[in-house]
Amino acid sequence: MLDRFVCNYIKKEWISDEKSNLSQSQELGIHPHVLTKIKNDDGYRIPLSTLAIICFYKKIELSEFFKLIEKQYGSKINDDFVLKTNTKKDA
Repeated sequence: MLDRFVCNYIKKEWISDEKSNLSQSQELGIHPHVLTKIKNDDGYRIPLSTLAIICFYKKIELSEFFKLIEKQYGSKINDDFVLKTNTKKDA
């Protein structure tokens, strides 16, 4: 779910339908195929290394990027992992 939020944020804020995949992928420092995956409605499991490259090219720190994600999707971010971990400890 978090991967989808990350990809949707990148798609909404940093990708334009007016520009070609090639030019935008160059602006973000990634392969055009990766840009296509990001633009997918379901997003994809974006590697942290790819996200770090994109943030580098956008001149933003990873920590700041995640603050933007939390600001935009905070109430929707699901803490299932924490809940599942706590449930397993209680069992």
